[in-house]
Parts: sequence; C-alpha cells; structure tokens
Amino acid sequence: MGAYRRNHWVHIAGITGCISPEYLGVKAVLLTIWAAFVITGCYSTTDGLISVRRDTVNVGRANVGDSVCATFKFRNNTYATQTVTFLPECDCTTVSAESMELGPHKRGSIEVKVAVESPGEFTKYVYVQASDGDVFFSVAIKGRGK
Repeated sequence: MGAYRRNHWVHIAGITGCISPEYLGVKAVLLTIWAAFVITGCYSTTDGLISVRRDTVNVGRANVGDSVCATFKFRNNTYATQTVTFLPECDCTTVSAESMELGPHKRGSIEVKVAVESPGEFTKYVYVQASDGDVFFSVAIKGRGK
C-alpha cells in the first residue's frame, strides 16, 4: 500500500480548494505578512520621519458658507522626539495646532477646518514638516461646494 497524505480544504479570497500540507507553509507566510500590515496601522510613509494615516480626506458636498472638518493622524517613525509643524495653504483653512511634539514612535492628530467659499470642487492643503526633516509633505481636504 502506498503512503496516504491528507490534504486540507482551505478558503482564501473567495476560492475554496484542496491543498497539500506542503502549501500550508505558504499560508502561514501570507498570514504573517497580513498581520504585519494590520499591526503597523496602515500608515503611509511620507518623509520617513513622520507617517500619516490618510493624506487626503474627501468630505463630499458642502454648502457654500459652511465649514468642513477632517482629522489627520500622524506617527513619529524615529527614536527621537519630533516637533511637527503645520502650515495651512490659505486663510480659509485652519488647524487645531500650529505644531505638536511627538515622542519616539508616538502618535498624534490634528483637526483641519476648511471654509467652503464657492461652488465647485475644492482641494485645500496643509503642509507638514518634522523638526529633523528637510522636506515638507502635505495633507489635503477635498470636496465640492454647492
């Protein structure tokens, strides 16, 4: 009699199939990669020192004369405390703080408020810089005035 190997049924991404034990190792690797992505919090790297969870927020439609708000979450990727500075592009955009201190690997957030001044699409930017960084990056609020 030949050796009997037991195959396993799996369900991945909507596909069900039968795989051998050798391929279960691949499943473990994929699960590890997925877990690492989830644990890091899905932050996108911007300048290497500071990461932002979402660099653009679409607030949808808003009446002219109203204000819209969005919260941006940042993370310090270094082992040193960083002072993060925020500079709105125009007077119709305000931030809850001009700067914030982020300890090593700590997180913080700011609220950005934009006055909808005219009908049509708008995109308003806030420029962000870390104390140890040479470059700025931006976060944006997009929407449509009606």
